[in-house]
Amino acid sequence: MSKYIYKWPYPGALDTPAWTRSGLTEYLERAMPEPADEVAKDSRWPAFFSQPICVVTTVSGEKIYLEREVGPCIVNRFPYVMTLSLCRSALSDRHSPRAQFMRAMEESRVANVQFLTLGPALDRCMAAINDVPEGRAEERMAATGLGYRPALSNAAPVFNDAFMVYEARLCEPMKDLYGHQIYQKPYTDIGSHRLYYLEVNCIQLRKDIADGQSQIQWTSLAEWASPADVSIAKPADRSMMERMAYVKPFTPYYQFPTANTISFEYEGASNGMAFKHLESFTRTNVNEIDNDKTRWPCFFPSSLGLITSRSADGQPNVMPCGSTTIVSRSPFVISPAVTYGGINDRYRARHTLHNIRETGWFGCGLPTVSDEIITAIRYAGNISVTEDPNKLEHTGLIFEDGEHAPILKACPVHFDCKVVDEVKLGTHSMFLGEVRRILVRKGVTAENAISWNPWPVVWGEDGARTA
Repeated sequence: MSKYIYKWPYPGALDTPAWTRSGLTEYLERAMPEPADEVAKDSRWPAFFSQPICVVTTVSGEKIYLEREVGPCIVNRFPYVMTLSLCRSALSDRHSPRAQFMRAMEESRVANVQFLTLGPALDRCMAAINDVPEGRAEERMAATGLGYRPALSNAAPVFNDAFMVYEARLCEPMKDLYGHQIYQKPYTDIGSHRLYYLEVNCIQLRKDIADGQSQIQWTSLAEWASPADVSIAKPADRSMMERMAYVKPFTPYYQFPTANTISFEYEGASNGMAFKHLESFTRTNVNEIDNDKTRWPCFFPSSLGLITSRSADGQPNVMPCGSTTIVSRSPFVISPAVTYGGINDRYRARHTLHNIRETGWFGCGLPTVSDEIITAIRYAGNISVTEDPNKLEHTGLIFEDGEHAPILKACPVHFDCKVVDEVKLGTHSMFLGEVRRILVRKGVTAENAISWNPWPVVWGEDGARTA
């Protein structure tokens, strides 16, 4: 398991002249954006943010293309849309254009996002992607030595070893629930990357998982040992949440399926996989769907950012956003997807949306596993600032005012983001926030690193990890 764990900072990451002492004494600070020559020398992310990893296949004629994707993200519920961000500019040896894969996906308009269990099959897949360069990307599938079969809804293949597959098509132009025209193009160019919007058409899940004989386990927050001598929280006020009729649960240690998760309602099984085709989005009857039915139809690994903001009159706010992802390397762009529609208690318009639109800024804090953070996420995810004007204070988290957005002391990394665009997606708006400053707590070191497993893990009934 240890070889799949990512740790940050790597030795020397915070020792460069780019990092300076901040006016906030507990932090190192880095001004952004970086000069192009700095990125060319080292295009690793300037600071850590937790992101899942998957593999993606597409086709062009008879040719099959395989690529790795960092940060696949579900960003909209109706239609059910995920994003993939692919490099389109030559930044460095690490970040070079994925021209073949992008061209093939734009021609066929399909892509299959897949997750493989930790072990030899995943290792072979990743080795093929790393060893076979751009320009010969159509050779990668054969280089894996792994078996594959046709997908159920499109021409791109899926690995026999995948335990979960999301089959998707590039989004077509349509109107959202409120008559806004959306997806005029199936992608947005953001700096060094192209961000694709894909509507999910079919989901495959290994049948033993769908039937509850095995279980996916996913830790949605990174792990870090906060220094014991730093006060990050005070007692939280939970009284308002205790009076609510509907409370969204949260645990960083997510398990699927369980009694507390919605089951995968599959329509059939083939090749050891349960499957469900998803109807194309229509604007009718969505507002009549109840809270349970608006949950995601199946598990998908997602990252969570704590999005902080201030209203035009200075009122601070925080919102946990499970659809937060990195969409560009240069400039470094973070993108949370925030509900703009009012469907039901689970999906209602958020005050954060108005704050970001009014001020043009948001903060993104990296949450890590701790009792204080988990308590705060549960409160902030259920209570609106319109119901509790002191919402941020009542989460129990201690915060600094910050120049543009509150800074949560419990988060080891904080990003100040200036909005450069807003993209309506159907029920959610995606804010493209260019990072202008990064703050890292001084307790974050190579010896006390942030730790993250970007891969979901599958476990059997006997508690053993399954192949």
